[in-house]
Amino acid sequence: MRMAIRGSSVLIPVMVFLMVFQLQYEAIHSYTPVHYMVGDEDGWDPVISMEGWAKGKDFHAGDVLEFVYGSGIDVSIVDQEAHDDCSVNDKSIEFSTGDDNITLAFGANYFICSRPIVCQAGLKLAINATAPPPSL
Repeated sequence: MRMAIRGSSVLIPVMVFLMVFQLQYEAIHSYTPVHYMVGDEDGWDPVISMEGWAKGKDFHAGDVLEFVYGSGIDVSIVDQEAHDDCSVNDKSIEFSTGDDNITLAFGANYFICSRPIVCQAGLKLAINATAPPPSL
C-alpha cells in the first residue's frame, strides 16, 4: 500500500518552522547592548554603594560596564568566592588602566578592587546578566 503525501501537508509546517526560527534569530541578534558607566558620575569609587548603584537595573549578556577610577584603585573580574572574600585568585583578571570597558557574560559576573582594604570598604559589585530581551 502506497501513501500519498500532499505537498501542502509538509510544506506548511516547514514554512511555519522557518518563520519562527527567523523571528527568534532576529530577536536575539538585533539587541543593542547597553553601555553603563559604573557608579555614574562618581565612577568606580568606594564613596558610593556599588550594590546600590546596580539595584533596579536590568543587565543583559553583552552589555558593557565602563569602570572609570583613579590611582590606588583597580578592577578585577573574579569568581563568587573571591568576591565574597575580597581576594583575587588564579582565575581573576585584573585591569588597571583607569578606564576599562568590560562586556558582561551571561549569568553571574563579579567585580572587586583587588586591594583588600578598598574592597572591604565596599568597592565590589555582583551582577547577574540575563539573556538579551527580544526586539519588538
